[in-house]
Amino acid sequence: MNYTTMSSILNRHLIQKIFHMTEPKYWQQSKEFLSKVDPSLEGLLLKHDDYIISSRGEALETLLRAIVGQQISVQAAASVWGKLANKIGQIKPENVLSLSFDDLKACGLSKQKTQYLINICNHFISFSIKDHSHWEDRSFESVYQELITIKGVGPWTAEMFGMFYLLEKDIFPIKDIGIIRAMNQIYGDGNILSKNQIIEISEQWKPYRSVACWFLWKSIDSEDVQY
Repeated sequence: MNYTTMSSILNRHLIQKIFHMTEPKYWQQSKEFLSKVDPSLEGLLLKHDDYIISSRGEALETLLRAIVGQQISVQAAASVWGKLANKIGQIKPENVLSLSFDDLKACGLSKQKTQYLINICNHFISFSIKDHSHWEDRSFESVYQELITIKGVGPWTAEMFGMFYLLEKDIFPIKDIGIIRAMNQIYGDGNILSKNQIIEISEQWKPYRSVACWFLWKSIDSEDVQY
């Protein structure tokens, strides 16, 4: 093992220790698979070899962050979330609902997003969702179908929940603007790819499409995408 490889491993372990992060069991296997099937991803994977994904372990926070992050940049979403988190305190549905509509909106949210946050919190209270037991031992399809019944939680938000909370390994958010931009840069040679072309490229990543997407986001944003 050379010095560079050893340093990379030590750095990864240090990051994990500091942030209490544990990479999914499929993480290394998925990177090896993607490197073999897609040479265009291989360089990206090597460049960000220390990159780790892990779940926050907080379902409500992940959903609320996903709503905040809809259709805005990673940096803008981080700014809005910081203001919101300071105002809410501990992220619990009761704490969110204790604030007025205008207080929530003043953090930088649109009227629609403000209402969506309220809708999610009401869902958590109505279904007495207090911990991970509500989501465990269920297929992602089952979780997806529940989430999209909440007004404001569409396919993209449900997919972010699957990727960042459940750590599902094979989700491809076809409408994510960051993924589209990254794929245009890497595979489009300056041209805009069609939806069919994007889907065709992503097919080779199965069953690790989520992992490919995490690295595609990494290729276009200096800050990690986190929900």
